[in-house]
Amino acid sequence: MKDFDIDSTIEVADGDRKTRLLAQLHARTGIPEIQEHGVKSRKRFFGVKASAFGLVGICVVSLAIVLPISLRNETAPPSQERYTYTAAELSEKDLGMTIKEYAQKIGKDILYLDWYDVAEECNTTKYILPTEENNIIYVAEEITNGETGDNVQLCVVDINIDVDRFDYFKDNCLYEYEYNGVTINWSYDNIITSIAYFEYNDYKYYVQFAYPPSEQAILDIVKEMF
Repeated sequence: MKDFDIDSTIEVADGDRKTRLLAQLHARTGIPEIQEHGVKSRKRFFGVKASAFGLVGICVVSLAIVLPISLRNETAPPSQERYTYTAAELSEKDLGMTIKEYAQKIGKDILYLDWYDVAEECNTTKYILPTEENNIIYVAEEITNGETGDNVQLCVVDINIDVDRFDYFKDNCLYEYEYNGVTINWSYDNIITSIAYFEYNDYKYYVQFAYPPSEQAILDIVKEMF
Protein backbone atom coordinates (compact mmCIF):
# COMPACT_ATOMS: atom_id res chain seq x y z
CA MET A 1 0.00 0.00 0.00
CA LYS A 2 1.20 3.37 -0.80
CA ASP A 3 2.12 5.42 2.31
CA PHE A 4 -0.28 8.17 3.11
CA ASP A 5 1.43 11.57 2.78
CA ILE A 6 -0.49 13.97 4.99
CA ASP A 7 1.62 16.91 4.01
CA SER A 8 0.77 16.38 0.35
CA THR A 9 -2.90 15.90 1.16
CA ILE A 10 -3.07 19.13 3.14
CA GLU A 11 -1.11 21.04 0.51
CA VAL A 12 -3.46 20.14 -2.35
CA ALA A 13 -6.68 20.53 -0.34
CA ASP A 14 -8.96 23.49 -1.00
CA GLY A 15 -9.47 26.23 1.58
CA ASP A 16 -12.16 24.79 3.91
CA ARG A 17 -10.94 21.20 3.67
CA LYS A 18 -7.36 22.34 4.26
CA THR A 19 -8.48 24.15 7.43
CA ARG A 20 -10.27 21.08 8.75
CA LEU A 21 -7.33 18.78 8.00
CA LEU A 22 -4.93 21.11 9.76
CA ALA A 23 -7.24 21.26 12.79
CA GLN A 24 -7.40 17.46 12.92
CA LEU A 25 -3.65 17.19 12.58
CA HIS A 26 -3.01 19.61 15.44
CA ALA A 27 -5.61 17.81 17.59
CA ARG A 28 -3.85 14.47 17.12
CA THR A 29 -0.33 15.76 17.55
CA GLY A 30 -1.02 18.22 20.38
CA ILE A 31 0.77 21.06 18.52
CA PRO A 32 -1.13 24.33 18.91
CA GLU A 33 -2.44 25.86 15.74
CA ILE A 34 -0.61 29.03 14.58
CA GLN A 35 -2.81 31.64 12.98
CA GLU A 36 -1.54 32.88 9.64
CA HIS A 37 -1.06 36.63 9.30
CA GLY A 38 -0.38 38.63 6.20
CA VAL A 39 3.35 39.01 5.51
CA LYS A 40 4.69 41.93 3.56
CA SER A 41 6.41 41.02 0.39
CA ARG A 42 10.19 41.35 0.86
CA LYS A 43 10.52 41.80 -2.85
CA ARG A 44 8.23 44.84 -2.79
CA PHE A 45 9.96 46.26 0.31
CA PHE A 46 13.37 46.02 -1.25
CA GLY A 47 12.01 47.43 -4.52
CA VAL A 48 10.61 50.50 -2.75
CA LYS A 49 13.75 50.83 -0.67
CA ALA A 50 15.94 50.58 -3.73
CA SER A 51 13.87 53.23 -5.50
CA ALA A 52 14.18 55.52 -2.51
CA PHE A 53 17.93 55.05 -2.32
CA GLY A 54 18.12 55.58 -6.08
CA LEU A 55 16.27 58.87 -5.73
CA VAL A 56 18.57 59.96 -2.91
CA GLY A 57 21.54 59.00 -5.05
CA ILE A 58 20.28 61.17 -7.90
CA CYS A 59 19.77 64.08 -5.50
CA VAL A 60 23.29 63.68 -4.12
CA VAL A 61 24.80 63.60 -7.60
CA SER A 62 22.75 66.63 -8.62
CA LEU A 63 23.98 68.57 -5.60
CA ALA A 64 27.53 67.54 -6.29
CA ILE A 65 27.22 68.97 -9.79
CA VAL A 66 25.22 72.11 -9.06
CA LEU A 67 27.02 73.37 -5.95
CA PRO A 68 30.53 73.60 -7.41
CA ILE A 69 29.21 75.34 -10.52
CA SER A 70 27.23 77.81 -8.43
CA LEU A 71 30.20 78.62 -6.24
CA ARG A 72 32.46 78.94 -9.24
CA ASN A 73 30.08 81.35 -10.95
CA GLU A 74 29.72 83.37 -7.78
CA THR A 75 33.42 83.84 -7.20
CA ALA A 76 34.74 83.96 -10.77
CA PRO A 77 35.68 87.38 -12.13
CA PRO A 78 33.57 88.70 -15.01
CA SER A 79 34.87 87.68 -18.36
CA GLN A 80 36.25 90.39 -20.66
CA GLU A 81 35.45 90.08 -24.33
CA ARG A 82 37.86 91.32 -26.95
CA TYR A 83 36.71 93.20 -30.01
CA THR A 84 38.59 93.54 -33.28
CA TYR A 85 37.96 96.14 -35.95
CA THR A 86 39.52 97.15 -39.22
CA ALA A 87 40.24 100.78 -40.01
CA ALA A 88 38.09 100.45 -43.13
CA GLU A 89 34.90 99.72 -41.21
CA LEU A 90 35.20 102.75 -38.92
CA SER A 91 34.05 106.30 -39.53
CA GLU A 92 35.63 109.38 -38.01
CA LYS A 93 33.94 112.45 -36.55
CA ASP A 94 35.02 115.43 -34.52
CA LEU A 95 34.89 114.58 -30.83
CA GLY A 96 33.96 118.14 -29.91
CA MET A 97 36.34 118.28 -26.94
CA THR A 98 39.95 117.54 -26.03
CA ILE A 99 41.07 114.21 -24.62
CA LYS A 100 41.50 115.93 -21.27
CA GLU A 101 37.86 117.08 -21.33
CA TYR A 102 36.72 113.69 -22.60
CA ALA A 103 38.47 111.92 -19.70
CA GLN A 104 36.78 114.25 -17.23
CA LYS A 105 33.40 113.70 -18.87
CA ILE A 106 33.51 109.90 -18.64
CA GLY A 107 35.35 109.87 -15.32
CA LYS A 108 38.35 107.86 -16.51
CA ASP A 109 42.07 108.19 -15.79
CA ILE A 110 43.20 108.77 -19.37
CA LEU A 111 46.63 110.16 -20.15
CA TYR A 112 47.09 113.10 -22.52
CA LEU A 113 49.61 115.77 -23.53
CA ASP A 114 48.74 118.92 -21.63
CA TRP A 115 49.82 121.39 -24.30
CA TYR A 116 46.38 122.96 -24.62
CA ASP A 117 47.38 126.36 -23.28
CA VAL A 118 50.19 126.69 -25.81
CA ALA A 119 48.70 124.64 -28.64
CA GLU A 120 48.98 126.13 -32.08
CA GLU A 121 46.58 123.51 -33.33
CA CYS A 122 44.57 120.72 -31.72
CA ASN A 123 42.20 118.35 -33.47
CA THR A 124 40.45 115.56 -31.58
CA THR A 125 38.61 112.83 -33.46
CA LYS A 126 36.43 109.91 -32.47
CA TYR A 127 36.34 106.69 -34.47
CA ILE A 128 33.01 104.90 -34.51
CA LEU A 129 30.99 102.33 -36.36
CA PRO A 130 28.76 104.12 -38.91
CA THR A 131 25.59 102.82 -37.27
CA GLU A 132 26.69 103.38 -33.67
CA GLU A 133 27.82 106.96 -33.28
CA ASN A 134 27.68 106.87 -29.50
CA ASN A 135 29.85 103.77 -29.32
CA ILE A 136 33.37 105.21 -29.55
CA ILE A 137 35.96 102.66 -30.63
CA TYR A 138 38.90 104.97 -29.98
CA VAL A 139 39.87 108.63 -29.93
CA ALA A 140 42.78 110.39 -31.61
CA GLU A 141 44.26 113.80 -30.95
CA GLU A 142 46.79 115.66 -33.06
CA ILE A 143 48.32 118.59 -31.24
CA THR A 144 51.06 121.05 -32.17
CA ASN A 145 52.99 122.86 -29.50
CA GLY A 146 53.06 126.54 -30.46
CA GLU A 147 56.25 127.17 -28.51
CA THR A 148 58.38 124.31 -29.80
CA GLY A 149 56.65 123.39 -33.03
CA ASP A 150 56.51 119.74 -31.94
CA ASN A 151 53.67 117.82 -33.58
CA VAL A 152 52.32 114.69 -31.90
CA GLN A 153 49.42 112.41 -32.66
CA LEU A 154 48.03 110.41 -29.74
CA CYS A 155 45.50 107.58 -30.05
CA VAL A 156 43.74 106.11 -27.01
CA VAL A 157 42.09 102.70 -27.30
CA ASP A 158 40.27 100.59 -24.74
CA ILE A 159 42.49 97.72 -23.66
CA ASN A 160 39.93 95.14 -24.88
CA ILE A 161 39.76 96.58 -28.40
CA ASP A 162 42.11 95.82 -31.28
CA VAL A 163 42.25 97.86 -34.47
CA ASP A 164 44.40 96.71 -37.38
CA ARG A 165 45.65 100.25 -37.93
CA PHE A 166 47.88 99.87 -34.89
CA ASP A 167 49.53 96.62 -35.94
CA TYR A 168 52.22 98.79 -37.48
CA PHE A 169 53.26 100.01 -34.04
CA LYS A 170 53.47 96.50 -32.64
CA ASP A 171 55.48 95.28 -35.61
CA ASN A 172 57.95 98.16 -35.71
CA CYS A 173 58.57 99.22 -32.12
CA LEU A 174 61.77 97.27 -31.57
CA TYR A 175 63.00 98.87 -28.34
CA GLU A 176 61.70 98.80 -24.78
CA TYR A 177 61.98 101.36 -22.04
CA GLU A 178 60.72 101.05 -18.46
CA TYR A 179 59.19 104.11 -16.86
CA ASN A 180 57.20 104.14 -13.60
CA GLY A 181 56.57 100.41 -13.96
CA VAL A 182 55.23 100.81 -17.51
CA THR A 183 56.91 99.20 -20.51
CA ILE A 184 57.15 101.65 -23.39
CA ASN A 185 57.75 100.05 -26.77
CA TRP A 186 59.28 102.54 -29.19
CA SER A 187 61.19 103.05 -32.40
CA TYR A 188 63.03 105.80 -34.23
CA ASP A 189 62.22 105.04 -37.81
CA ASN A 190 64.01 107.96 -39.37
CA ILE A 191 64.24 111.74 -39.07
CA ILE A 192 60.63 112.01 -40.23
CA THR A 193 58.86 110.17 -37.41
CA SER A 194 59.19 108.20 -34.18
CA ILE A 195 56.52 105.91 -32.76
CA ALA A 196 55.73 104.36 -29.39
CA TYR A 197 53.00 102.37 -27.71
CA PHE A 198 52.27 101.23 -24.17
CA GLU A 199 49.45 100.12 -21.89
CA TYR A 200 48.38 101.94 -18.79
CA ASN A 201 45.40 101.10 -16.58
CA ASP A 202 42.51 100.26 -18.91
CA TYR A 203 43.86 101.77 -22.12
CA LYS A 204 46.41 101.32 -24.87
CA TYR A 205 48.28 104.38 -26.13
CA TYR A 206 49.80 104.87 -29.56
CA VAL A 207 52.05 107.92 -30.02
CA GLN A 208 53.55 109.32 -33.21
CA PHE A 209 56.05 112.18 -33.12
CA ALA A 210 56.65 114.01 -36.40
CA TYR A 211 60.16 115.25 -37.13
CA PRO A 212 61.60 114.38 -33.72
CA PRO A 213 64.65 116.47 -32.76
CA SER A 214 66.50 113.42 -31.44
CA GLU A 215 66.38 109.65 -31.50
CA GLN A 216 64.87 109.28 -28.02
CA ALA A 217 62.75 112.45 -28.04
CA ILE A 218 59.57 110.40 -28.21
CA LEU A 219 60.37 108.96 -24.78
CA ASP A 220 60.36 112.49 -23.38
CA ILE A 221 56.92 113.00 -24.93
CA VAL A 222 55.56 109.84 -23.28
CA LYS A 223 57.05 110.76 -19.89
CA GLU A 224 55.34 114.14 -20.13
CA MET A 225 51.97 112.38 -20.28
CA PHE A 226 52.36 110.86 -16.80
